[in-house]
Amino acid sequence: MDKYLRYLAVLEKSNKKHKLSNDERLILDIVATSIHNGKVVYVKDIITLNHIASQATLHKALKFLVEKKLLTYKADKADGRLKEVHLTKLADKRYEELSKVIEDVVKRY
Repeated sequence: MDKYLRYLAVLEKSNKKHKLSNDERLILDIVATSIHNGKVVYVKDIITLNHIASQATLHKALKFLVEKKLLTYKADKADGRLKEVHLTKLADKRYEELSKVIEDVVKRY
């Protein structure tokens, strides 16, 4: 249990550092997971996640994640009306830091 609680403390510190709301953190995790699994994520995919929040709240959270330089949009090559959602280098760095914490905690115990 100590390992997990240690990780949660680091995660919370990272969330505060990037000033992430819970909705923003969930969106970031969904985008990161999808990209890791080789899937393209579109803005329309995110704003339909009504189990997280309303469409307006999700759209606002996406906007804030772009302003915080954690996400970027890119027009889809086949249909320019669609916006792909991508992690930025800053977001990649956040996930690398969190991964390193997990590796370090596992090594210690």
